[in-house]
Amino acid sequence: MLRFLVSTFWRPYVTWYLKKPRRYNRAGLSMLVQPGVFHPGFFFSTKFLLTFLEEKKAALKNKTFLELGAGSGLLGLFAGKHGAKVTASDISKTAVENIVANAASNHIAITAVHSDLFDRIDPQTFDFIVINPPYYKKKPATEAEQAWYCGEELEYFQELFSQLGNYMHPASEVYMILSDDCDLEGIRSIASQRQFGMKPETSKRIAWEINTIFRLKEKEP
Repeated sequence: MLRFLVSTFWRPYVTWYLKKPRRYNRAGLSMLVQPGVFHPGFFFSTKFLLTFLEEKKAALKNKTFLELGAGSGLLGLFAGKHGAKVTASDISKTAVENIVANAASNHIAITAVHSDLFDRIDPQTFDFIVINPPYYKKKPATEAEQAWYCGEELEYFQELFSQLGNYMHPASEVYMILSDDCDLEGIRSIASQRQFGMKPETSKRIAWEINTIFRLKEKEP
C-alpha cells in the first residue's frame, strides 16, 4: 500500500515541485538545487550517507575525497567544510554547474569534474570515495534519468568495478549505498568477478525501503 501511495501521489508531487530551483539547508550548508539535479532533500540515500559521514568528520581533515556521481554535491561540500581536499564528479553537466555554484556560495574549494564514472578524472588515488549510484535496471533515456538507471545489464556497475581499483590505495575507505529495491545479487556478482567484496556497514529502513551502506574492498590475491 505504501509503495502504491508513493507512486501515485508522492513522486508526481516531487516531480512538479522540483521543476524550479529549490533551496536546501543541511549540516551548516545552504544550497540551491537546480531542476534535473538529484535533490538530497527528497531522496533518502544522500541524507543517510551524510549522517554516516558526520560520524567520520574528524577523519576527513587533509584527506583526499571523491564524491562519484555527486548530484548537488552535498557530500563533497560537507567533506570540504571539514578539511578534505574534494573532487566531485557527475555525468550531468547541469549537476556539475550546480556543484560549482554551491561550492562558491558556501566558500568551499572543490574540484568539479564532468565525467562518466572515472573517464575524465585524472589518475590518482583517494583516501575516501563515496558513491550514490543509479541502480534501477533500465537504459537511461535522458540526462536526468542517468541518476536513476544503471542499464539493463547493470552496465554502470560493470564499468565501476572495472575502474575503481585504479583510484584506491590499500587504506582507502570506499562506501556505496544501495536499496533493497535493486538487484543486489547481480551487483554483488559483478563486484566479485572484479575481485571486490561488499561489506555491509550500516542499514536503515526509510519509509518503504531498506538502504544499506557497503564498504567496498579489493579481495586479497
